Amino acid sequence: DFMLKHILLGFLRYQPLTGYDLKLLIDNSTGHFWHAYHSQIYTTLRKLEGEGLVTSTLEGPDERLGRRVYTLTAAGDAELQQWQRNTLTELPQGKEELLVRLFFAGSRPRADVLAELRLQRQKRAQQLEIYKAIDPLKLLREIGGPEAESRWLNSESHYWLFTLKYGVAFQKMYLAWLDETIASLEGMAD
Repeated sequence: DFMLKHILLGFLRYQPLTGYDLKLLIDNSTGHFWHAYHSQIYTTLRKLEGEGLVTSTLEGPDERLGRRVYTLTAAGDAELQQWQRNTLTELPQGKEELLVRLFFAGSRPRADVLAELRLQRQKRAQQLEIYKAIDPLKLLREIGGPEAESRWLNSESHYWLFTLKYGVAFQKMYLAWLDETIASLEGMAD
């Protein structure tokens, strides 16, 4: 996966990390807008190592009990910088299953559509609360130790906060749209 490759390289630019650490970082940050399964992360790390973009070392008593730590190589850093220099010039093509379902909902009972929209509203409200509770600096400390906050604070955390603010704003917009749509459906005559 092209994007996962760059997410992993980006995190490894901060410091060497295990696959487990990378999964934790992704789940609590970029996973909110670019999900990755555990197996995808390890498969991609092996590919990156094969391409010479990362190296790995085994830390621990033996292969079975050791932790494999991945480190960004100079080639990996160059790949990441090249990707960052390539400006995104097109609008990404989104996929929103709820919109497809709503688009074709004319033949469904309105009560069923309303129930689905209310459930989605509940899920979106829960996601908004999750975003509001995220503390990027806590995540930095958990992965990188106490010194990570000062090391990354000025260079990275502002950008992490920008993406978090997007997530909050997006959920608020979605909730407002759901409220308006639900109210409109409730007001329609049978």
